[in-house]
Amino acid sequence: MKTTKKWLSAVMCAALAAAPLAGVHANAEEVQEITIAFWNADECFAGDEVLSTIEETLGIQITPMNITWDDYTQKIQLWASSGSLPDVFVGDFRNSKTFTEWAAQGVIKAIPEDLSAYPNLETYMADEAIVGSAKVDGTVYCIPRKSYPSQEWTAMDREIAYRWDLAQEAGITKEPATWEEFDAMIQAIIVADPEGTGIQGMTANTKGLFSWMFLPYASSIICDQGIAYKWVLDEDGLYKPAYFTVDVLPAFQLMRDLYEDGTIEKDIALTNNQSSREKFLQGKSAAILFGGGVGADNYNNVAKYWEEIHGSDYLEDVKVLNLMPDKDGNLSYCMADYAWSETYINSAVEDAKLDKILELYDYLLSDEGGIYATYGPEGELYDLEDGAVKLHEGVDLVGTYPSLGALKDLVKWSPVAYDESYATDWPEEYNAINRERAQQAAEVEMPEYYAECTEKVKALGLDFSINLEDDTIAIMTGSDSVEEMWADLVKQYQSKGLDDVIAQVNEAMAE
Repeated sequence: MKTTKKWLSAVMCAALAAAPLAGVHANAEEVQEITIAFWNADECFAGDEVLSTIEETLGIQITPMNITWDDYTQKIQLWASSGSLPDVFVGDFRNSKTFTEWAAQGVIKAIPEDLSAYPNLETYMADEAIVGSAKVDGTVYCIPRKSYPSQEWTAMDREIAYRWDLAQEAGITKEPATWEEFDAMIQAIIVADPEGTGIQGMTANTKGLFSWMFLPYASSIICDQGIAYKWVLDEDGLYKPAYFTVDVLPAFQLMRDLYEDGTIEKDIALTNNQSSREKFLQGKSAAILFGGGVGADNYNNVAKYWEEIHGSDYLEDVKVLNLMPDKDGNLSYCMADYAWSETYINSAVEDAKLDKILELYDYLLSDEGGIYATYGPEGELYDLEDGAVKLHEGVDLVGTYPSLGALKDLVKWSPVAYDESYATDWPEEYNAINRERAQQAAEVEMPEYYAECTEKVKALGLDFSINLEDDTIAIMTGSDSVEEMWADLVKQYQSKGLDDVIAQVNEAMAE
């Protein structure tokens, strides 16, 4: 049965009428304008059937405030400092001191403790694994945009694809199961250069991916930047950041060795999304480090063009590196947060508008809202079979309904990656690779750490951050010994207040 405007309106109105609305509400006839900053919002919210149906049903009008992947951090911070923030905006700020400053200065609105009028949102925010990092001194100030349903799924967030076809032509007969074997394989491909392209070592979508991929060689819990770093108890019974208690030298030495071998390309510090994809696609790079799993971004920007260029299927030529062992021989991966970014609500938003924002989020988290905001009206681009989406042949979802480009990801980030009731516009074989990786990761035992310490850092407003991207690139590409460079880094962090942060957190934990 098709999901028409009339049907959607009836469902949503019934749902909204079934529970009392929270707070002070606008008149039923009053339309609330909600300004939303989202990537490419101007294009997404230009107007289509899906957007207008949701707007009319909820009594809202969405006005876009545009941000891009290149400018969103700076633009949002500028808006915040000038008092011109939109009503709703997204970004990855909650693991930086900016988050605690916004909370303390009243820039962002606390999320209501009582969400009973919004049952889907209430259930979503009841998961401590989701909201734990969204708090400042016990109060929730943002809505994390969940990327994954459970810890093991985060293992697909950073992956390496490599040219298995070229490896076999270079005489490699076994897929690599250790970093030493990976190094040897890439070296063999470079030497043999089977396609005569002058092929080089591994590229990466961004240089920031290296700490996530290689620091788990030392420990899976030392991969957080900003103020989100995890804490452990040391042998003296003191809480300390794991980054400074774990023996990280083997991980940095591994990266240095791979870089010096050329297994990681020499110009890696200059890498970017477009150039890395193009190099791998054109046979200039033997491997590529990317984020977000082998579907979605990887498929749409690389894999779907593969046959046109190489005359063969991507998955015939390319393998995805399995989870690799750490320095002790145990499989490991980066223990990433379930959500890399989050939604904020401007503190200037009044109760009536807040109610509408929360109603919108509640609807997008419902079963029918999630499907409608991802695929549009049933029967046009897809059918539902036993509750699961079956896409029609050759559909262009966002091309047909541009608003799907924002609505499907406004609350959660790409549930199509893990929710089997959703359908992907890339082949099922890619989803199977992601599921196999998650199953493998489910067997990995994570070290113990103390999330309360991270919460204390935020509550105390401590101005101390860890910059893994700069640390990693500096040591990986450096000329001094790894040991000397790490010792210098520790001294730099101490000069920025590391010891004082440790003292304050331990004092707070003892209270």
